[in-house]
Amino acid sequence: MTPPRDPQLHEVRPEPTEAPVVNEPGAEPVAPPRRGKRRVLLVVGVVALLAGAAFGAHGYLTRGEVSTDDAQVEADVVPIAPRVAGTISEVLVADNAPVTLGQPILRLDDADYQVRVRQAQAELETARAQTAAADAQVTGARASVTKSEAEAEKAGLDLRRAEALKAGDAIAAERFDATRIGSETARAGAGANRAQYAAALANAELARARVKAAEAAVDAAKLQLSYTVVKAPAAGVVSRLGARAGQIVQPGQNLGQLVPDRTYVVANFKETQTGGIHRGQKVDVEIDAYGGRKIEGTVDSVSGGTGARFALLPPDNASGNFVKVVERVPVRIAWVNPPADLPLRAGLSAFVTVHTR
Repeated sequence: MTPPRDPQLHEVRPEPTEAPVVNEPGAEPVAPPRRGKRRVLLVVGVVALLAGAAFGAHGYLTRGEVSTDDAQVEADVVPIAPRVAGTISEVLVADNAPVTLGQPILRLDDADYQVRVRQAQAELETARAQTAAADAQVTGARASVTKSEAEAEKAGLDLRRAEALKAGDAIAAERFDATRIGSETARAGAGANRAQYAAALANAELARARVKAAEAAVDAAKLQLSYTVVKAPAAGVVSRLGARAGQIVQPGQNLGQLVPDRTYVVANFKETQTGGIHRGQKVDVEIDAYGGRKIEGTVDSVSGGTGARFALLPPDNASGNFVKVVERVPVRIAWVNPPADLPLRAGLSAFVTVHTR
């Protein structure tokens, strides 16, 4: 017979579950088991896929474009300097003031230059008077030549008649000799007068040359006088003006800077970006100072060398310390339609995009 089963021995018991981890006081905390590992990996994969898609889309949309943020607005800044020495008597404009072409900026004391002009004019009048005297001498010498030549001609006729009379023994020898000597004397006198006439012509030419030199001296003195007013060489803005009334200045001394109204952009592209850049390509310029507002431009020129090549101390790659770095090539960009409401000041930073296609 089969023994009876004990119901307590064959009771179905539930499977044990994981008990929660309780950190005992004073023991190191135990991290709970990591859950959702697959979900984290999935999220990471999706993010990477989206990033790759975004990068690919950006590359596709920006194909045919090269950009750089190494760009600045530039202008052909002209130093303000006097061309003559003197003392500043008046400063006519304020610092950072707009000026027009030829507008006076400052004046020098011109008393000394006024005196030089009057002195040159006096020397000119003297030279002109000497020229008039030389011309009068030429006129007198010409008259003497005419008279002496006439006398020489008359003496020659007398000599020929005397020779005819002598052939017939109709004239005394003494009279014939006197006629011959008179003819030779007349010819000599005519020659001397012609020489004096030539000398008078030379003196007249010298006097006229002195007049021209005196006129040039007057023009030079007036030119020096005009330089006592320092004028704006172009339309723009006067900046860093350091001129003060009473200041003694020398020729070429820098008294300030004139920033012309005409500006442009110089963008320094990597050498690997310049292969497709050439003159006439469309350019988008974003000025940092104006919130990235785009201004249309065009490539004006590409520099013939890198920026390092034109540096004060260009690198010497033959020294044995050569480290290859990506060089920058300056590209000049001209404005197409510069906005009138935005002052494009020299030195402003810009972001430049060149459309190479």
